[in-house]
Amino acid sequence: MSALALGWAPLIPASLVLLGGLYGAQLAIDDAPLDGAAALVAAGLLVTAELGYWSLEERGAVKAEPGEGLRRAAFVSALALGALVVAELLLVLVEGVRAGGLAVDLLGAIAAGAVLLLVVVIARRAGPRDETPPLESRMPRTGDD
Repeated sequence: MSALALGWAPLIPASLVLLGGLYGAQLAIDDAPLDGAAALVAAGLLVTAELGYWSLEERGAVKAEPGEGLRRAAFVSALALGALVVAELLLVLVEGVRAGGLAVDLLGAIAAGAVLLLVVVIARRAGPRDETPPLESRMPRTGDD
């Protein structure tokens, strides 16, 4: 709130770090196994940051184009949904790794193979790079042109 009241943007990330740190400390003190609400907290912190910066931008003298507010609200909503999905997937992955076993080992091997395949595909698409100039441009001119 102080970031918005004072109109000072550097206070926004500081307050979000403080909130996230308090949430993490609360989880550490309670010794909770794995909090399913962590994805919601992460998305909430992201939305809080976006809305905080947006409100500071609206204080400027430049008027936004018509419909800009709706586009930005849709973008923030999509960003929050994406953050929620990614955070939830990470929670599922962490829970799977904590469980251990052969399935996790196989998943790790498949992921490593997929990364190697991706590197090979990208390298082939880029093709060989021959950055040496043609022979004619490297030879000195004699003036017989």
